[in-house]
Amino acid sequence: MKRQLNRIIVLCVLLFSFHSQAISQNNYIPNQDISRWNFGGEFGLGFTSSSANITISPLIGYRITPKWEFGTRLTYNYYSYKDLGVKASTHNYGGGFFTVYDIYRGIFLQAENEILSYEQLHWTSIDQLDAERKIIHSIFIGGGYRQYVSQKAFASITILYNLNETLDSPYANPLFRIGFGFGL
Repeated sequence: MKRQLNRIIVLCVLLFSFHSQAISQNNYIPNQDISRWNFGGEFGLGFTSSSANITISPLIGYRITPKWEFGTRLTYNYYSYKDLGVKASTHNYGGGFFTVYDIYRGIFLQAENEILSYEQLHWTSIDQLDAERKIIHSIFIGGGYRQYVSQKAFASITILYNLNETLDSPYANPLFRIGFGFGL
């Protein structure tokens, strides 16, 4: 819990510094100049001495109004585990829909609905892992910040909370995402 609180504090400080820098340098691109179609996604890597986690999540969004965007996202996740002579790997995939509403100068709210085909690893004996495939439904809410680097490109940081978190969920609350996008 303390580690999650520290992460949230660091992310809030980073968001505030990015927002302050954008305002002071007058880098903010007004919403009316942004492209209607957004393409982009997120890429994640995580490694420990016994595991690796790689996530790729492309997305496409459409601005219904200058402040409101709706879109779809695909998700692929590879997870591998190797410890005590046991090796296992899983492939998780799915997709969903999201909506984003810009509040003020890059700060936004987000809601997302995702269906994920998830291979859950569990021990069947003292030295044997087994995988069971499950369909997981997640509903995320949260917000974040988009730093526009031009009228056609941005980087974003998002903090989401899974309202449907269960013991089977592959996500731990809160969920942090760093992404990018460009408009056409």
